[in-house]
Amino acid sequence: MLLAILQFVPLSLAAITPTMVIFVTALMAHDGNAKRAFAVVAGRFLGMLVAGFAALFVLHQLPKNPASGKLDQREALPAIFLIVGIGLMLASGYNLIVKSVPSQENQTSILSRLRKLNAPVLFVACFATAFISIRQMSLLLAGTAIIKEASDRFAESFVMLFVLCLAMIWPMVVPLGIKIGMGKRGDDLLERLRVWMGVHQQAINSSVLAFFGGILVAKGIAGLN
Repeated sequence: MLLAILQFVPLSLAAITPTMVIFVTALMAHDGNAKRAFAVVAGRFLGMLVAGFAALFVLHQLPKNPASGKLDQREALPAIFLIVGIGLMLASGYNLIVKSVPSQENQTSILSRLRKLNAPVLFVACFATAFISIRQMSLLLAGTAIIKEASDRFAESFVMLFVLCLAMIWPMVVPLGIKIGMGKRGDDLLERLRVWMGVHQQAINSSVLAFFGGILVAKGIAGLN
């Protein structure tokens, strides 16, 4: 189980999503209200957990041994790593070459509107958007494939899934921890973090997607050999 959890480390780094970090940070900086930021993090975590259960259920339906005319686990798991890895690398290229970063004025306008939403609405919205985030779902699928490789026992799989989902949302937890741990003293740090992430978000996205997409491709190719 420990070896499987260690394999979550690359996925957790690939899960760094500047947009969500900026959102959580903006909710708390000079606001003093961590309740809405907590609702955002909790909603995304619960959405990932539900999606992870669904993915594991599907993977458990695959036969363990080769079966005539059926896809088995030894064929499916490396293919998942390969497909997700290629997808992340393509997303990196798209993000770097095609996608443009919203202007500071647009970001400020969007964040201003989002700040007006209350905690229950933010919780439901972030729970729902967890299922349509291509990057998060891709990484979650790769993570559940790692879990399926490591264990078929329910208790171990649940513990690993819980850790995996935490690994998927840790970038959002960091600013929340700063606010809770430092209080108003952390406001300036949160604002600097928000600005820095906003300036460098395209480079961050492209770098982590390309690097860890390559890791998954290598893992998939190794499993197919």
